Amino acid sequence: MLSAVARRTATVILAATCVFTTVSCTSDQARPVVAVGADSSTESVLLAQIYSQALARTGTPTTVITGLPTPLADLDAGTIAVLPARNGALLDRWNPTSPARKPDEVTTAVNAALPQGLSVTDAADGTSPTNTPRAENILAVYRSGIFNRQQLKKLNYVAGELTTEALTESLHQINTGTTPADAARTWLDAHAL
Repeated sequence: MLSAVARRTATVILAATCVFTTVSCTSDQARPVVAVGADSSTESVLLAQIYSQALARTGTPTTVITGLPTPLADLDAGTIAVLPARNGALLDRWNPTSPARKPDEVTTAVNAALPQGLSVTDAADGTSPTNTPRAENILAVYRSGIFNRQQLKKLNYVAGELTTEALTESLHQINTGTTPADAARTWLDAHAL
């Protein structure tokens, strides 16, 4: 019987293989599978499902990898291609001395502090807790250059529709028995994504 660490390691190795493997499509071309990562928090898993399913609706093959203890390191390593995050937390990691506090300022500062090879989507305006010293709006960090215009438009559309109330409702659904994948599908359907 495998330990939890061994299972998690095996999952990450399998996921890394999936990121660089291709799947068969109905056409002659094969398309790479985009791995969307999450830590073990319910919010992170839900958001990973939302971004993954939004991409899937453009015809992009996706997979969701959850329970990552260091998801930003997995993004840096290329194990995952997309990671839902909060802009304030990213800024605290990449430029903690930044004076940015308001949502637009924080997103601009995050863009300026991004490590090479990473980009971010638009930030969801309606998803910042008001009791923190820095705005904490939801966005997705992704490997630069992997998405076409249609895929990026779909990811940014999530930002335009996601609100604190909708996120809270989806989390409540999960806490009362709905799977994160089903809660994400319900939210995407309700917003014509």
